[in-house]
Amino acid sequence: MNEVTYKIFHERTAENIKVEIKKLHELLLLNNKENLYRVDANDIKSVEVILADNILDFKILNISYKQLRTRSEWHNFLVEKNHLNFNECLLILLGVNPTLSSLIKPNLYKTKLNEVGGLKENYLSLIFFQRVENHLLRERFRSNKINTDEFIKWAMDYKYLRKI
Repeated sequence: MNEVTYKIFHERTAENIKVEIKKLHELLLLNNKENLYRVDANDIKSVEVILADNILDFKILNISYKQLRTRSEWHNFLVEKNHLNFNECLLILLGVNPTLSSLIKPNLYKTKLNEVGGLKENYLSLIFFQRVENHLLRERFRSNKINTDEFIKWAMDYKYLRKI
């Protein structure tokens, strides 16, 4: 019997999140350099961790060990876990290594639109909160514990994942 393999449906989703996080990184570095706003060094470090080959990239020719590991960890979350937390699901949809889910505000799934001001101190969480994938995921799954099989079926129906 062949093992089921999953892949992100649109690679441009991961490309887009990478561009957004790169812009955030540039902004944080600029603000830190010019002392425009108080920038927490942990914010810069968190962004750099994500940008260090922790976003799926199927277009690169010379695949690094870190990129291979990211692909493997991303896929393993889908096939080896019975339940995922909300942030892990969101990162999977965006093509980001779900092992980094702790970098996002833990109760992001509870944040309401009129409470978004509380995310302004956590720029990374704000970027992920603003994504349409977050809002669709919140609409469908209203808790932090999500059954992996249900998540996969939903993500395939919405064309975020595909089975190979």
